[in-house]
Amino acid sequence: MKKLICILFVIVLSFMLSCYPALENLKSKMIDKYTNDKNYVTLSGEIIESNDDYVEIKCEELTNYINCTKENCYYYIYSEQTIELSVGDQIEFITVPFHFYDGQKLPIVELKKGGKTLLSFEEGKKNLINWVNQLQGK
Repeated sequence: MKKLICILFVIVLSFMLSCYPALENLKSKMIDKYTNDKNYVTLSGEIIESNDDYVEIKCEELTNYINCTKENCYYYIYSEQTIELSVGDQIEFITVPFHFYDGQKLPIVELKKGGKTLLSFEEGKKNLINWVNQLQGK
């Protein structure tokens, strides 16, 4: 029984250690993509759903950048403050239209509603890069 437990422990440990380089590789690719301002685009759309974790936006322009996406897409707003948005709000936002993994919400690093800036590009980009850098600890 002890041998079986030891073997299982070694297998699990080996698997966990093999995932670390993959995470570091993903993190490096994310930093490369998110630090280059040329990768960001300005889009506009309508809020379909809004909660504390994400927003869903109807944005027909997104299909110009990501072929296999629908016009409704989920986004995470990289702000340290709560931003009040309601269903039906028309917004303008800056994002990087690229998915690094299945189920990823696209980042919003600048957000404007009615011509008023709710999140500046500099703050949002800084928050996004900080989020990527903390992935090492996960």
